[in-house]
Amino acid sequence: MHRTDRAAAAVVAGIAAGAFTLSYEALRGVYLGSDGARSLSPIYPLIVEGFVTVAVWVAYRLRDFGWKATAYPWTLAGVFFAYSLWSNSLPDTVPGPVIRGVPSLAVPLAVHLFTHLLKKRERVPAEVVELVAEDDEETLSDEPWAFWELPPVQSPTYAAQGAKARSITAATDSSSLVRSWARQNGHAVKDTGRIPDAVLKAYAKAHGGKLVTP
Repeated sequence: MHRTDRAAAAVVAGIAAGAFTLSYEALRGVYLGSDGARSLSPIYPLIVEGFVTVAVWVAYRLRDFGWKATAYPWTLAGVFFAYSLWSNSLPDTVPGPVIRGVPSLAVPLAVHLFTHLLKKRERVPAEVVELVAEDDEETLSDEPWAFWELPPVQSPTYAAQGAKARSITAATDSSSLVRSWARQNGHAVKDTGRIPDAVLKAYAKAHGGKLVTP
């Protein structure tokens, strides 16, 4: 990390730590003002500020799944942030029932937020496509090699060298060969998930084959 970046990170960490400390004390005071147990008061600010942090983290984790997937965690983060802002700015106006009800509300919302993350992060089922040779290409025989005839020794070829694949089966969520070739030839592909048909067609054309979808 560059020295300037380290300095900026230190400043951001200091601001975050200071803001958390002040907000922590304000929320703790709000909880004590509602006749909450003093021994449990340190937990209350962690519930509020911790929920905001976790909700933002879930939204970040689901950033590749579109706005529909991130709308829910961002909404929860906004709700708890609004409550924290209210408690810090106007602590005397926060009703006691609302203060005591926040922990009960946070429990099911936290569980549901976690299941929302797991559901969206499930691996997409693989869709298999087959890249086959053109009709005028040589067809490989399925007959076994004769015991006196050894197969020709060939040096390994890779996608980056423009290897001609006569028959290849590629899973769109796990084919490292196709993804490697795509990146080396200027196509943007993700590490997981469905490989766009345009990339598969380009790969097939580059290797003398055609795209066949089952």
